[in-house]
Amino acid sequence: MKKLILPFLVVMTFSGAVAAKEWQVDPTVSKLTFVGDQSGERFAGGFKQFTAKIDLDPAHPETGKIDVTVNTATAYAGSGDRDAMLPQSDWFNIAKFPQAQFTSTSIRKTGANAYEADATVTIKGITQKVTLPFTLVPEGDHWRAQGHVMLKRSDYGLGMDSFGNENYVKFPVDVAVDIVAKPPVP
Repeated sequence: MKKLILPFLVVMTFSGAVAAKEWQVDPTVSKLTFVGDQSGERFAGGFKQFTAKIDLDPAHPETGKIDVTVNTATAYAGSGDRDAMLPQSDWFNIAKFPQAQFTSTSIRKTGANAYEADATVTIKGITQKVTLPFTLVPEGDHWRAQGHVMLKRSDYGLGMDSFGNENYVKFPVDVAVDIVAKPPVP
């Protein structure tokens, strides 16, 4: 029996070490923000809480995976009126959908420090395919990933009861990621 347990423990320990390829995201400086347009004026907002699980080898991004979970209750949009509306059922409906999700399906290198992640974004239970172009640059002991993707709030049913057309709030929303993380120690 001892002969079977030792190899099992070695395999389990090695498997754990291999699985621990996640980057350590620094939530104190990482940001998930957006810019929208209300009555012809741009406004900035974002999310105060999100988690990002990143398993990525910059030399072999095709083997990587990125999962971001957003706490929709932490959304803000630069004014008391907008902030009060975001948790309601017409917008993020945080009572029913407390999280939004970004899940990569493939990642590829497109140039020097440039990448694209094909992914699904799920908001209010509605999933859409997106492509997120981003850069990944080393900065001392950490790396910074920055990218933008244009989403349409109408594709996710956001604000469609009260603002179902673009007369007041435009459909396109520019979403930006700025993630600071340390890669796993080899």
